[in-house]
Amino acid sequence: MSWLLWCVLIAVTVEIMIQYCIMRAAYPVLFAPMPDRFNLIGTLAQLPENDNHIQIRDVTFPTSDGLTLHGFIATPTAVRPKGVILFCHPFKSTGRIALFQCQGLLEAGFAVFSFDFRNHGESDSDPRYQSIHWLSHYELNDARSAIQFLRSQPELSQLPLGLLGMSRGAGTALAVAAKSADLQYVACEGAFLNEELFLDHAIRWGERFLPRLFIQIVPTWEVIRAFRIMIWYSQRRQGCRYINLKPRVKDLKNRNLLFFTGEKDQSVVPRMTQLIVKRIPDAQITVCSLSGAIHNAGRFTQMETFDSTLIDFFSQMVENNSPVKELEFSEPITGPGAPLPSKRSA
Repeated sequence: MSWLLWCVLIAVTVEIMIQYCIMRAAYPVLFAPMPDRFNLIGTLAQLPENDNHIQIRDVTFPTSDGLTLHGFIATPTAVRPKGVILFCHPFKSTGRIALFQCQGLLEAGFAVFSFDFRNHGESDSDPRYQSIHWLSHYELNDARSAIQFLRSQPELSQLPLGLLGMSRGAGTALAVAAKSADLQYVACEGAFLNEELFLDHAIRWGERFLPRLFIQIVPTWEVIRAFRIMIWYSQRRQGCRYINLKPRVKDLKNRNLLFFTGEKDQSVVPRMTQLIVKRIPDAQITVCSLSGAIHNAGRFTQMETFDSTLIDFFSQMVENNSPVKELEFSEPITGPGAPLPSKRSA
């Protein structure tokens, strides 16, 4: 056997060993709950029990693949809504938290439409799909179905439409808007890109179990390659296709975007927002840093700043944006597989 063949075999063996070590150490990061998870459901206790200034109507609507999602439309009672905000909740929460997150917008005269993603809250459970905190094509399908339903409501179809999302819901809002030029205003809290977030968590996770020297000498591209292999496997295990925001965010050019970052967020560190922002050309972008805030706790920690920034941002939508009756997406809203009949969650 020639020396060249031996060199190739050794290189391949070393590569396999490196990939094996990375995947054994980092695979739990794909499924580990994010640190600093804030109890968003608990924020509903901050709301008054009876608010005569807001009218809430519970609604249901179908998805493109045969499930039924539950949500609500909240409107101010004293004035006609000047715009409508679609709220996308984070993983392991429900759309009901919009009553807390959007309280300032409701008081300012905006309508709010929120819903439970599949496998959450009162919405149907999809037996094919085991959801985790990574954004999948199912969340995009749910959000697009919500927009189609919203535009079928006569009292809201003439209003300017903006999107507000948190964590995985932030990714949903950005991904949906990227494929529809008519969605011009998007606000986010805790948005992230999959590979960058995984790399950040994997390094911090690895420092707890592996020698620092090993982490320092392993090239970043080795970790990214391992991540892509793990994502491929995880998609098969979870029954979905994960959405990579990195190539999509460039399509958000010429949009108006607002990003909230928590100064003390250890789940999605503020640097994650900067990695998104630098990939979006020619957009009007505002980054609002909330001092002392951990993940998903921006409004709870800095309520006045959070509300005033949101109101100012979406007020621009009312002043500058004309209503859109129908939205066209540049990709199909159906995912792989045949439509399923509804199946209620346990």
